[in-house]
Amino acid sequence: MLKAILTDVQFWIPVGVLAIGVALLAWLH
Repeated sequence: MLKAILTDVQFWIPVGVLAIGVALLAWLH
């Protein structure tokens, strides 16, 4: 259970960072 949560976090953090980065670039340009 805990391992599944950790794997999920390792997947979602980069996805979230990428989404925020794209949103910021789109907003700035």
